[in-house]
Amino acid sequence: MLIKGDRMDIDEILDILGNESRRKILSLLAKKPCYVSEISYSLKMAPKAVLEHLEKLEKAGLIKSFEEGRRRYYYIDKTIRLEISITPHRFYADVTTENSSEFDAAFEKIVNIVKGFDFSAKGISEINRILQKIEEVQRLFSKLQSAINSKVNELFEAIIDEIERIATDSSERLILLGLAKGLNSISKLADELGLPYSEVERTLENLERRGLVERVVVGDNIVWRIR
Repeated sequence: MLIKGDRMDIDEILDILGNESRRKILSLLAKKPCYVSEISYSLKMAPKAVLEHLEKLEKAGLIKSFEEGRRRYYYIDKTIRLEISITPHRFYADVTTENSSEFDAAFEKIVNIVKGFDFSAKGISEINRILQKIEEVQRLFSKLQSAINSKVNELFEAIIDEIERIATDSSERLILLGLAKGLNSISKLADELGLPYSEVERTLENLERRGLVERVVVGDNIVWRIR
């Protein structure tokens, strides 16, 4: 496993993500848990190759799996943030798991450092002092972004719990989650979720009658969203 406490081995994670097929699998799993043949069909990839990639991702600690009936579903296990900075004077790469509890502390520190700070300087000592301050702000912004991402993940978990409460079948669950993740048209929902167009249309109309979703005209298009 690549995770060591709250840190991850950057070289290994970059190697894992350097493979296009594994990135496509992760992109698919970010939409919903999937089983092998579903991934194989969606990505036009041989089942054996899919299994090999899934084993690497699972061994790395990026995904987990569970059995439901006769199928094994794979899903992304945790929120992980990868940050790479390449500048004329510095190369920086880091990957961490995220902690939403750092949000308030990081934001407060940024405000305290930046408030009333004079960024003009003369001489190498002053320039170096300002550089250290700016680098500290940059580190704190990175923590803040991680905390924001973690908060977003917590909200998605809350949405999933609410969807489980109000949905009457698996199609409603998938479509409500798809809408929450930005799939706002019938064609996008059908393509990304692997559902027949007619089923998506019928389910959206049922959800609309129940007051859970609404259709909105945007330009020449009709889009759907959660009410």
